Amino acid sequence: MTEQGPKHIAIIMDGNRRWAKNNGLSTKEGHTQGAKNLELLLNKANELGVECLTAWGFSTENWKRSKQEVDGLWSLVKDYANYYRKLCLDNEIRLIHIGRKDRLPSFILKLISEVEEETKHFTRIFAPAFDYGGHDEIVRAINRVQEKGLEVSEKTIEANLDTATLPPVDLIIRTGDVVRLSGFLSWQSEYAEYYFSQKMFPDFGTEDLEDAVMQFCKVERRYGGDGALAIAKK
Repeated sequence: MTEQGPKHIAIIMDGNRRWAKNNGLSTKEGHTQGAKNLELLLNKANELGVECLTAWGFSTENWKRSKQEVDGLWSLVKDYANYYRKLCLDNEIRLIHIGRKDRLPSFILKLISEVEEETKHFTRIFAPAFDYGGHDEIVRAINRVQEKGLEVSEKTIEANLDTATLPPVDLIIRTGDVVRLSGFLSWQSEYAEYYFSQKMFPDFGTEDLEDAVMQFCKVERRYGGDGALAIAKK
């Protein structure tokens, strides 16, 4: 059994669109409800002593969706940007974006850069993943290693991932009744624990997050070795 809770939780926020359809609402309203729910989970994670919460908000494949939905998502990010900026500043949370930056709308990139600068001295972390894909991240990391003239190794790749400044991922949660990672944190998920929920993300509440943490604490993490090695790894 793990003696302490997860330091880094990553969430695949799946099911906003299906939740909206099931409730007779628009897709945008589903994403809006998801954004509201994320705030509750972020606050709960802080209460539970989680050092870092990563939330997958937009994948590299999401560009394939309709222009109307994609534009609506970026509009939603813009609408909530100042709200989350205040949330991070008031609660001393550092914001670190993971994912590609070259394809983000300029106004989104500007907002992210500003909040990253304003919160860089805080230690607790919120990491929104926008235009993120696990394979894409690994390719970009290897390209960085080669551009620096370094040998490609596990150590140099890890040092050049988007998550290089984040603690190791302990727990990955996926909502929406889907049991796969879809390329989320492909490198970092090697020894993470998984928690899959049938609930759509807007319905995944703080009590569900607490249950996921409780389930995590019941697992003896061996990292391919025995109990002693697991303790040493931590």
